[in-house]
Amino acid sequence: MTLQGLTNQVWYWGKKDKDEASRALEHCLDGTFLVRQGSEPPNQTVHVVYRGNVCLIRVLVKGDLVGLGPDAMNFKSVVELINHYSDVSLAQHNKNLNVRLTNPLPKDMQEDNFADMEQEEETWAIYVNFYLESEIRTKRNEKCRQELLEAEEEAKKLSYRATAQHRIVEMWKEQLEIRTMALHHFSSEYLDHIRTNFEEQEKRLVAAEKELDRISELVTEVQCKVRELVLLKKDMEKKKATLYRKMDWYERMLTIEGIDNDTISNCIAPFKQDLGAKILIPGIKEMWFVGEMNSLDANKVLMSKPNATKPNGTFLVRLNSNRNYVLSVVNKNCIRHIKVHEDETKNQYWLKPSTRFYSVEQMIKYFRKHSLGEQDREYNTVLTYPVYYC
Repeated sequence: MTLQGLTNQVWYWGKKDKDEASRALEHCLDGTFLVRQGSEPPNQTVHVVYRGNVCLIRVLVKGDLVGLGPDAMNFKSVVELINHYSDVSLAQHNKNLNVRLTNPLPKDMQEDNFADMEQEEETWAIYVNFYLESEIRTKRNEKCRQELLEAEEEAKKLSYRATAQHRIVEMWKEQLEIRTMALHHFSSEYLDHIRTNFEEQEKRLVAAEKELDRISELVTEVQCKVRELVLLKKDMEKKKATLYRKMDWYERMLTIEGIDNDTISNCIAPFKQDLGAKILIPGIKEMWFVGEMNSLDANKVLMSKPNATKPNGTFLVRLNSNRNYVLSVVNKNCIRHIKVHEDETKNQYWLKPSTRFYSVEQMIKYFRKHSLGEQDREYNTVLTYPVYYC
């Protein structure tokens, strides 16, 4: 699971010599990076450009965990780690390395994009795969829900039985104590009779205690199983929401490719019914708003080829993993990601505190007529081309 999907990533170079990988990053901008297999597999190595120098970071892989150090094994896969540090600075790990993994360097810089027909076939194949996954997950979810209900009923029954057995044991203990105190006041024959009954009661008591221990173990097992099923249910719901967001994204991409809206609706409708309720996102209706997306996916959208970006001024607005707005824009043939600050109490949005707006739409409308250089000289461009119009 830690290396799953690694070979499909555009920034993964596999078995590559350290010096060759470093030379490939020469003259690249800060934040440009690649990942190669380390000298001690399954460990990996990240090459990233910071202040004109190529820095090497070791990625440890131990069991099902991945991290940048023995005390920072916080990720389940290398892909999850790269996605995290594309939004968060590496200074979180090393205070002397204040840079994010923003610009992946593809392994084959001369590789052309797939033909349009191959892209369309791949897209439809993805939809079919999504449908099959949704069917399987729906059935698994229903089965898990049924097992959870059965387990809860069984736990209640076992709990009632354990309570009853405990009361019986306490009652037998009281009777045995009473009879033990009375033994000294009876004849020898009656004492033998009482002694025999006492031994029988003692055997029953031992058997009852063993039964109580067994029932307690069963209750513990059922409780563990219930907890596992609850966690599985939450995981299913999370994957279901992620699947819906991916489907919504591909629906937008098919619209860009010019596929008829009726055709898309007929294909997507049954999938959405299977997936259930949609994840709520802010109600921005503009085409430049793409919903939740990480920086790596935004880079792919804003690149016309693996080694070339779309025209300067091409832009989109997205939500990062923390549900904050981010403006991704092509500036000087490089892709920049600018955080949009928000004050929910005053309903204000801004890139720099000096200029504030009452909505994201108002802010984008303003910077389609004025240069971003008003906020930061580094970004001397106007928001000219919404990503779907290019």
